[in-house]
Amino acid sequence: MFLVKLKCENKNRKENRLKTNLAKTKYINRQLLVEKKIINDLFDYQGFDESIKQVYQYYDTVFSTWLKEYADCFGIENYCFFIKNNNKSNAFALRKKEYNIIGITNGYPILMNDKLSSKYFRDIALAGILNEPDISEAYCELINNNYCDFHKFILNCSLRFTFHHEFQHLLQMNFERNNSDEITLNEYLEMSKYDIKKHVWEFDADRISSHEVLKYVFSVYSKYSLKNEKKFICMLYISVASVLVTLNLFYFGIINQIESPYRIDKIPFYTEMYSHPHPLARCIYIMEYIFECIMNDFPTLEITAQKMLINTTGIMKLYFDVIVPENNIMNTFFDEMILHINEINEYNKRLYNYAIKDYAIKGILLKRNISFD
Repeated sequence: MFLVKLKCENKNRKENRLKTNLAKTKYINRQLLVEKKIINDLFDYQGFDESIKQVYQYYDTVFSTWLKEYADCFGIENYCFFIKNNNKSNAFALRKKEYNIIGITNGYPILMNDKLSSKYFRDIALAGILNEPDISEAYCELINNNYCDFHKFILNCSLRFTFHHEFQHLLQMNFERNNSDEITLNEYLEMSKYDIKKHVWEFDADRISSHEVLKYVFSVYSKYSLKNEKKFICMLYISVASVLVTLNLFYFGIINQIESPYRIDKIPFYTEMYSHPHPLARCIYIMEYIFECIMNDFPTLEITAQKMLINTTGIMKLYFDVIVPENNIMNTFFDEMILHINEINEYNKRLYNYAIKDYAIKGILLKRNISFD
């Protein structure tokens, strides 16, 4: 059943490419964009020590490769990826004149590699304790699997979420009816004036990128010679936890801190404020949407909403208990969720109702052959 779905998806993608009657997409050299003053503060990592340079080369390569693949698929022209000189962790999408750009700051690779280091996931096998024996065994087998770089898998789930989030913003900008000559959307929360359209675009980008992470998980699982449905379930739990851990590193103000012990600087709850929905609201609607996608794409998997919540938050707890041992972050997470769940549900419902009426989002959904009501 899984293989049929994957083949159908690849076939549909190829057919869509053939049907796309657009001019050939074109990669634009980042140095040329500097000379044209389209981008500035280009970061050069060539002079760094080899170990640091390898980190930047990895991020540069994967983001550039993904951008080429998806820009070609969707007919996005004049595209470029670059690393911006800024020590904070951030990713962004920029459309300026006819150029389509995705960027990350030079702080992003170093901080993400550090915060998602394997040392903080050392206790992840304990996630199996609350599960039936076959799931518990599957966790252990995954961690000890020579065919899967476990740390790389966790990191790539987070990176793919970030890339697809920013790429969806590029699509939104290109499908928008009345677009300005320049628009930038940052992943880092900005304390700017509230605009529901921006919140809706973030909501849409989160949902699309969540589904892309699931597709990535399946692509990794499909390469295993010995397939085991329980392993696939564990991989799904871990991938969701990776995305939620990333969001909570921002929520609790940990992401940009360089040295431990890390202090907690939690973002107070809000709804109609700033550039993005609150991180807690994002966690809730991402979990809900991912579960909905799993039920649609893999209906025979033995996963319930409760099992997914227990496992993903269990992995998050194991992670945060190591990285910030003096603070019970997950207690705070659940306390805040219980306190604000009604507001979150109401606001998320409002975002969904606005999203399916948004001109750009409707156009992208039709392009992706996604039904909506």
